Amino acid sequence: MANGPSREMTETTTRIGADVGGTNTDIVLVNGGEEHTYKLPTTDDPSESTAEGVHEVCRRAGVSPEEVDTVLHGTTVGTNAVIEHEGAKTGMITTDGFRDTVHIGRHRKTHTFSLQQEIPHQKNPIVQRQHRKTVDERIYPPGEVVEPLDDQSVLAAAEELVEDGVESIAVCYLHSYLNTEHEDRTKELIKQEYPEVFVSTSNEVVAQFREYERFSTTAINARLAPVMSSYLDRLQKRLNEKGFANSDVLIMQSNGGMASIREVSRRPVTTLLSGPAAGVLSAQFSGKQSDDSKLITFDMGGTSADISVISDGLLEKDPRDSKIGEYPAITPMLDIEAIGSGGGSIAWFDQAQGFNVGPKSAGADPGPACYDRGNTEPTISDAQLVLGRIDPDTFLGGELEISPELAREAIETSLVGEVDQERFESVEQAALAVLEVANSNMYQSVREQTMQRGYDPRNYTLVGFGGAGPLHAVDLAESLEMSSVLIPPSPGIGSARGLLTGDIQYDNQMTVSQRLTEVGAADIEDRFEALIDQGTDQLSSDGIDVEKDATFHTSIDCLYEGQGYELNIEYDGTDGNWRTRLRDRFERKHEQEYGHFFEEDPVELLNLRVAASAENNEYDPRQIQAGDKDPTQARTTDQEIYFGSSLEPELLQTPRYDREDLVAGNVVEGPAIIDEFDSTIVINPGWRGYVLETGALKIKNE
Repeated sequence: MANGPSREMTETTTRIGADVGGTNTDIVLVNGGEEHTYKLPTTDDPSESTAEGVHEVCRRAGVSPEEVDTVLHGTTVGTNAVIEHEGAKTGMITTDGFRDTVHIGRHRKTHTFSLQQEIPHQKNPIVQRQHRKTVDERIYPPGEVVEPLDDQSVLAAAEELVEDGVESIAVCYLHSYLNTEHEDRTKELIKQEYPEVFVSTSNEVVAQFREYERFSTTAINARLAPVMSSYLDRLQKRLNEKGFANSDVLIMQSNGGMASIREVSRRPVTTLLSGPAAGVLSAQFSGKQSDDSKLITFDMGGTSADISVISDGLLEKDPRDSKIGEYPAITPMLDIEAIGSGGGSIAWFDQAQGFNVGPKSAGADPGPACYDRGNTEPTISDAQLVLGRIDPDTFLGGELEISPELAREAIETSLVGEVDQERFESVEQAALAVLEVANSNMYQSVREQTMQRGYDPRNYTLVGFGGAGPLHAVDLAESLEMSSVLIPPSPGIGSARGLLTGDIQYDNQMTVSQRLTEVGAADIEDRFEALIDQGTDQLSSDGIDVEKDATFHTSIDCLYEGQGYELNIEYDGTDGNWRTRLRDRFERKHEQEYGHFFEEDPVELLNLRVAASAENNEYDPRQIQAGDKDPTQARTTDQEIYFGSSLEPELLQTPRYDREDLVAGNVVEGPAIIDEFDSTIVINPGWRGYVLETGALKIKNE
């Protein structure tokens, strides 16, 4: 839809990042010394918009599809299938007596004393009860077989499921993380009889204890496997038809690492935060370039806003909070909070005349009212347009016509005309009220991610990106008393750019569940060697020269005996007094997290983890042209723009700038609006924007 600017690069290969969002699909191509960007609406089948976007960005860049080495892809297919309760018809085979594990869960209620509340994972089960079958088998810790697997009961259960139309089967046995023999045999039997059926075993998906979470994660994987496999097949076919048959295709995972189509088809549960993870990587990359290590990432698109904290490194979700939609999923994933607040979020009154913004969204189709595609309800984008912050002549490079009149009409009809309240007396006041509520929702989410977890946002830089992020970033920073905001170049395609910064990575784990004082050094070393061999095989299958390019990061999950949840610490071998080293690290982290530790309590080693990774090609943008402080050469016009609050609106004469004409060293005084092809940056009064050598904009409250 819009061809973005070309930027100088130092790449020697041709790579394309393609990120699918709920509203738009964002594309970035890196070729030798140039970067080209492109954006188009996401289609019902995202493989269509992805393939079309990849092909179009090549055409505009003058690059032949045969020249493209790698296509890196962030996808929401798995996430959407889980949230919308879609996917393959799924069955489960489990140990006799554990049929209802995924139904009972942890007995945690959102409203403790409510008798009428619905339990989401029970109302919409991943696997229906009639499709959960049990077989005779039993394994006890530390992996002892006390009841052999009954092959005939496995075949009988599989036959019943297949006859009932089940396409994918999750195999989840008690303590299979300690001994995989029974699950492996079950998969072998099913594949022999029904080769067309997908089979996911819990030891392959998540080899950890906690039956409920392990069963749930495996069931999600089973439900997604046919969906993701079919989607990736269609994507590969469409790319091949457009000339990209020689290009490697890698998929972003929730842990921030890339994986091959082969691995993702086998374990699609690892992609549930694919797109948002790419956004966090993009923000981290921008922070490194501007020497900011403590970051709050704020990725606001057309449908939702994703928020994460980078505190001297990426944060991984705590297994207690690791969920997708209504279901626990204990696959490694970056700590990202998503809220239903995007440019297409609808402003509305409830029956009590309470004012709300989101989570209802106009999405990409029909989109905000100003798109003139059938939606008449006001959205955040309509409010920004009415206030003059979005310029209809430059929006998305001028290739998408938007109507300020329709935006005003939607706000007038649905908001101003609906209530008799002071802040809804005029269209402009109502538009400011929309932004106030939307920003308040985002403020609360950032508080939960920061202050409620011990991070002071005043010590962090807010990185605003996504199509709508730069419109709200300074407002959000003001409410959080933050003094620094960073806007990367071409922020609307930030997640697509983040795909170019991710390494290939596979996370594997193994449960030990033994006291630190009792586990043997040789046993630990043998288990880590097995995990490293597993990662080696995965990287080798992707064509990685393991001896030359692979890195293996080893760690251990520890907890005090009797605790419910663990902490992850570094592992550096069994040389010297290794037990003391591990205990000291664990107790330091325990004190850091909880404010105390217990000197006498026994420590248990729970899980061993190995992250096998290989660096992707370096992404190293060159510096932009340098100049002085005066940004006059980029100034395009002066307009009256609304700031202030809904109760005290301020109409200020405000200069607009074209970001492409800004040079390093320019200083932009607020109030100001900076336009670019994929986003709009708002600099509030009292703030000042500094153009950095990387092309990023550092906005400070000075």
